[in-house]
Amino acid sequence: MGLEHNTDTAHSPDVAEMRALYRAAEARAARLRFIIEARTLLDAQAFEAAAPEVLSRLSDFAGASRAELVFPSLHRAAPARLAIGRSTENDGILFASEDGSGLSLTLLGPSRGRGADADDLKTLEVVAGQLSDACNLERQAAEKQALLGDLERQRSELAALVAQLIQAQEQERQRVALDLHDGSAQLAAGLSYRLQDLAARIGEAHALKPEIDELAALARHSVADLRAAIADLRPPELDDLGVAAALRTRLDAIDGMEVIADLDAGADRWPASAGIIFYRVAQEAITNVIKHAGASRLIVRLFEDGAGEAHLEVIDDGKGIGDVRHPQAERGARLGIAGMRERLALLGGRFEIVSGASGGTHVRAAAPLAQETTE
Repeated sequence: MGLEHNTDTAHSPDVAEMRALYRAAEARAARLRFIIEARTLLDAQAFEAAAPEVLSRLSDFAGASRAELVFPSLHRAAPARLAIGRSTENDGILFASEDGSGLSLTLLGPSRGRGADADDLKTLEVVAGQLSDACNLERQAAEKQALLGDLERQRSELAALVAQLIQAQEQERQRVALDLHDGSAQLAAGLSYRLQDLAARIGEAHALKPEIDELAALARHSVADLRAAIADLRPPELDDLGVAAALRTRLDAIDGMEVIADLDAGADRWPASAGIIFYRVAQEAITNVIKHAGASRLIVRLFEDGAGEAHLEVIDDGKGIGDVRHPQAERGARLGIAGMRERLALLGGRFEIVSGASGGTHVRAAAPLAQETTE
């Protein structure tokens, strides 16, 4: 009997240790469950909706009679304050956390109650950190959304300003075209008619007849040039039909070279500012080909890709942009290139001009087709 009693006594410390380890494991598991549940609540709901439930569980976990949470509010200028329970005169601070970003957690309870051990305090710190992280993430998300809203408003305002600027430019072009039509073009036409009448009246035998005929021819050329300039300033097809139709009319009028036009009819439905700018860029590029390239073939493509971007390509088989021989012509061509690049920049677009692998010049332009606002 004594031997059996000694055996039980020898083993009893091991049983007590196992029981202590079991209780400690259960306590650790409970703390872990508490942390996970708090994280799940904060992930599943908006911070201000989840915070009261998490604060209530914190109070129960710490055995606090009162719990207070102060945090920056997304909807009010002053910080938001949550409180659970009531404090008594015997309460002391069981736990206090301040993360430096405006969020603080305070747990009050009886100062003579069971104090929180180091593991409990660590658990409270982890959940307080989760509260802080969730609050900061929601605040950052709200700030990001506000910034995105500001950017979208600025984009809309910029689009409206670009449309107004382009409209003002076109109105000025139209005014200049009308002034030329009613002024210089009429004077040149009148001069042409007078010279032709004078040539007819003086007869073929008159010594000045050849010179008058030459002056009359120059006057007719001036009238034709002025009318072409007026049409380029504001082609009626651009207003009546759209950019593809206006470009086709412009290309049909070209003589002396092969012209291939691949123009998407859908471009006629582009926003007005995009249509005008792409027409002007194409107009300048085509003019450069006619005046400077010495080309025998011209290809013009106008289309929209699947990403909502407008594209223009003007390709010729001439001398290439790097081989312009006449200084005056080169200066004019390069001023035109600068103008094309500036026009595309108004739409936030891209412009590229390169010499082709087998000669000639390749002009590429692209820009997003943002919807215009009328505000």
